Amino acid sequence: MTIANNLQISEEKGLAYVQPCAAEIGKVMLESDLAKLLKPVSGQIIDFNVLCDLLNIYKIRFSEFRCSLALGVSKIKWRGKTISIFEKGKMKIREALNEKDALKTFQDLLRLMWGSLICEVCGRPAIYCAAGACNKCLKKDAKRDTVNLEELPTGIILSNALMDLTTIFSMLDKVFSNILNGINGAEVPEMKIRDFERKLNRVNTIVLDFILQTPDIKQSTLGFIPLGITFNLKRVLIVINNLIREINQNLDMLNQFNTKIKEEILNIFQEIKHLYEIVPQIISKNRNVHENIEKIDRVLVKIKELEKKTKNMYGESKSFILRLTKDINEICLVGLRILNILGVEVFKCQM
Repeated sequence: MTIANNLQISEEKGLAYVQPCAAEIGKVMLESDLAKLLKPVSGQIIDFNVLCDLLNIYKIRFSEFRCSLALGVSKIKWRGKTISIFEKGKMKIREALNEKDALKTFQDLLRLMWGSLICEVCGRPAIYCAAGACNKCLKKDAKRDTVNLEELPTGIILSNALMDLTTIFSMLDKVFSNILNGINGAEVPEMKIRDFERKLNRVNTIVLDFILQTPDIKQSTLGFIPLGITFNLKRVLIVINNLIREINQNLDMLNQFNTKIKEEILNIFQEIKHLYEIVPQIISKNRNVHENIEKIDRVLVKIKELEKKTKNMYGESKSFILRLTKDINEICLVGLRILNILGVEVFKCQM
């Protein structure tokens, strides 16, 4: 998937108009309608929920920030300018120094908004495409270009974001170890969601810096790799938290399970833990990563086999295992999706 191509964004596209700013003498105001500039197929140009999320991540760079889903408008104070973005795609930039300054701000805003703009291929926000959640945008056996970040003028920014991601996966590894203990009958400590959220937001802020500061628009789309990963991680954290709650509420039942069933659950989750351990290896360019992937490419099949074995079970035990396998299946799918974002083909199982 190529975000730039799907959205057909070009920095040479014109503006609606620029005129003197009524709010401050000597400055200019820019008005634009993205629906006219980008000509969306579906009619919708922005997913306003995603836009508010993206701008909220970047609010540390703004002097002021408000985003109202009810009103469908976002108000920003940025680089000395007052900016309004409306749900239908209209934008106003006030108090720009001159036309060049207004144009630069407009182009940078487009890059900040990129993930919220609707993809013309699948009709969903571009961030969903980047996260691998849109099958229409995924091309089988697509050619992936190799990029040396050291050769990019802003490569160090993206490198820092990727390294911060590895620390998040280290935190997740400890949570998975606790879950394995829980399956064995020990109470699982609550996951510190806020710690994860803070680190994920830091990564996303750095990535948005990279997208803004990278001169070449095609190279700037590399930022969608970590954005897609963090998008998936935010969603899977909810599932993991639910899994921990399920285990803690049913420890007695787990201890009474058939030993073979329990071992199968442990083995499946151990492979999922291993799956997530592979991500930092890819980021650090571990040469043995493909050998490791071969060990986990049947995990989804094993989950389905476990579900089939519950047919002969009854009552709460059956319901519990089905809830457990549903969460484990989702965690596994997200892990495989993240590997695919990083360029590793692991979709041998039907997803």
